Amino acid sequence: MKIATYHKKRGDFVELYKGKAPCHKIIDADRIYITSLFTFHYDLTLETVNHYRMFSDDEKIFFGGIAATIMSKKFRKDLGERVNIQTGQRTSSSKMDPDDDVNIDELPLDYDILDDICYEYSMADNFFAYATRGCGNKCKFCAVPILEPKFANTNYLKKQISYVRKTFGDYRNIRLMDNNVLFSDDLKKIARDLGDLGFIRDCPTYTAPNEFKLNMGKIKRRLETGNDTHMIEKSVTEYLIKFKRRISNDNTSTTMGSIINDLKESSNQIEVLEANYEWLAEVTDKYRSKLKLQRYVDFNQGIDARLLTDEKMEAIADLPLSPFRLAYDNYRITDSYNSAFKIAYKHGVRKFSNYMLYNYNERPEDLWYRLNNNVQLCKELPESRSFSFPMKYAPIDKIDRKYVGEHWNKKRLDAMNVILNVTKGVVMIEEDFFGRAYGCSAEEFLKILTMPNEFIKYRTYFDNNGMSAAWSAEYDSLSESQREELLMILSKEKTKIPRFLDKILTYYKVKKNNSLEH
Repeated sequence: MKIATYHKKRGDFVELYKGKAPCHKIIDADRIYITSLFTFHYDLTLETVNHYRMFSDDEKIFFGGIAATIMSKKFRKDLGERVNIQTGQRTSSSKMDPDDDVNIDELPLDYDILDDICYEYSMADNFFAYATRGCGNKCKFCAVPILEPKFANTNYLKKQISYVRKTFGDYRNIRLMDNNVLFSDDLKKIARDLGDLGFIRDCPTYTAPNEFKLNMGKIKRRLETGNDTHMIEKSVTEYLIKFKRRISNDNTSTTMGSIINDLKESSNQIEVLEANYEWLAEVTDKYRSKLKLQRYVDFNQGIDARLLTDEKMEAIADLPLSPFRLAYDNYRITDSYNSAFKIAYKHGVRKFSNYMLYNYNERPEDLWYRLNNNVQLCKELPESRSFSFPMKYAPIDKIDRKYVGEHWNKKRLDAMNVILNVTKGVVMIEEDFFGRAYGCSAEEFLKILTMPNEFIKYRTYFDNNGMSAAWSAEYDSLSESQREELLMILSKEKTKIPRFLDKILTYYKVKKNNSLEH
């Protein structure tokens, strides 16, 4: 989005594609930028780059982003020397244009390019920004030391947000993508700038903009740059159809209906919209909601619990922080985590969200202790709500997600995946819900992770027909060493099956639709 801003300021035509653009678009392009995300998408990324190479010269392609930076040597080997692999941040355009030197990272985002594709970004209605870059920590599991090796304050919030509001319209919330904002010695200024922009706790300052005017602005800009307007024209028509239901005046409603019919029948919808612009703008302004709403600030990458103090919390306490994300990546930081949770609670935070790494250097039991600790914290602190998001560790030097941590195995990881799919990735704080999904003790959690995946997925069904209890009885009859052997067989680490596991293994062949036959 920043690269799009850079090129449009130079008068260039810019178009976004998600994935593989059609060959005629690639052939006509003077320049192609391809971004990359996770390293475990390596094969798909390589395939995508090669798709563009089929229809374009290598010197026109600029390939960068996260995976390209982390695995530049491997990409260089697989793509050859001619492809321009861009590593690190775009702090200077000289890497793309030798005669130019613009700090692209300081530029505001171009929100218009999101309308080039049918894919709907779930967070596209937010401001996105950074107040800082990098992180003072050097965690071994993390890519930030490679991507942004130096911590720096890069607070362009006022400049960028003001530009976006003027150019594209207002957005209600802001997501700050900082890797570790608490390392900043400029925290008070960051909070003050956000407050000046209208992000103030318990102070509704947002009124949804006139969507008709917003879309007409998009159409005008796209016509000026030569971009297609079809999707936005369709969006305007759908908006007016919904808007018509709000209108109580019969005459106004009739006129609106007539314009909608003209839009449906016309081969030139823009002409119809422009001819009726003043009337539609006035009516949509009159009948649209003008309710003032609370804005929210989301430090999306999480707050470092080890760095949160009363002083730092006071600096950001007047911001409408929701959710308050706290990283809780290992059980060893439990004291720091609990302290940070309580400091934030003391300053009025009630809605928490937690990232929890697993499959790294801890036992499965340690994940349960962290999850349970969150449940107990919310019991202790009235009105607090905390939603945990367990996230499986995947090494940044691997090109797939097959990695199994030292204290985990494939069966337990598969079981965790089933649990998270059933619960949509969230761990709730209600004790009965938590106990049902993860067990009431670490031992019970290990048992659930050993349970047949089908039984985890359809727990109530197999509880009701007695199969869960029957499997449980077989499991309880095994010794610790026999349970370990069972896990090895289920994880395909061992193929020879001892006779004492014959019976319990039959349960792992059961599917919901044929369980009664079994």
